[in-house]
Amino acid sequence: MSYDTDRYRLPRQSERLTITECGIQICHPGHAAPMLKYREYSAHFILEGAGVYEIGDSSYPLEAGDGFMITPGAVCSYTADEKRPWKYVYVSFSGREADAIAESAGICEGNVIFHFPADDAMRHDIYALHAAGKQSGACGYDVLGYFLLVMSRLIKKCAPSKIQERTGEHYVRLAKQYIEDNYPYKIGTAEIAYHVCLERSYLYRLFMKEEGISPSRYLLRYRMQRAVSLLLQAEHSISEVAAAVGIPELAHFYKAFKAFYGVTPKKYKEMQKSI
Repeated sequence: MSYDTDRYRLPRQSERLTITECGIQICHPGHAAPMLKYREYSAHFILEGAGVYEIGDSSYPLEAGDGFMITPGAVCSYTADEKRPWKYVYVSFSGREADAIAESAGICEGNVIFHFPADDAMRHDIYALHAAGKQSGACGYDVLGYFLLVMSRLIKKCAPSKIQERTGEHYVRLAKQYIEDNYPYKIGTAEIAYHVCLERSYLYRLFMKEEGISPSRYLLRYRMQRAVSLLLQAEHSISEVAAAVGIPELAHFYKAFKAFYGVTPKKYKEMQKSI
């Protein structure tokens, strides 16, 4: 073996975001990771030494204070320097919010290299992330906490130059993801706008441009689509469906449903049974 490693698999924490593995690796001179296709994100923080990261036709010489993010579906390899082999901490993660976290740090296809603040605070948090994985005393939630802290430091450093590049499509995508994750709860345009850090009026204009409807209309339409799906499942009553899609007041649910589909939920359910 041409490297020394200390790595840990972790139990799943959440569907929204989970750390699957973390580790620290001290490579011997010239150690090369095999060319593989990856299924999830893997962030590598180089703490000492140097090496080269290769993906596609691109090759990136990197050293302490640099990092690289392997993205889902990427086919890549990386090789330690012959004279100054690198030492790095890595963390693999996945979940519905994984894309948003990577994007917030400026990571996207064609831009997978980053530079992190190699100060004492950042190094402490990176090492603490690995130590938490080793102790594994909180079913991975402590590792997830340190990971979010590390990523927040990275985002603060990398994001300012990216903020101006974000388009209306970016904010609408974040808002739609928030709706999909939270439609069963009591949310409206104010909560959506707060989540994506925009004024309500500006979010409205972006939705009208990108989707042709307002954010409130998009939310209601999504709830009605979910309601139809649940109505077709015999075990759910209409009141249960209404509560499950975030409109527990039956009168409001009936009114919204009929406005979308032209019949009441009860009639719709009867019609589907007769088909």
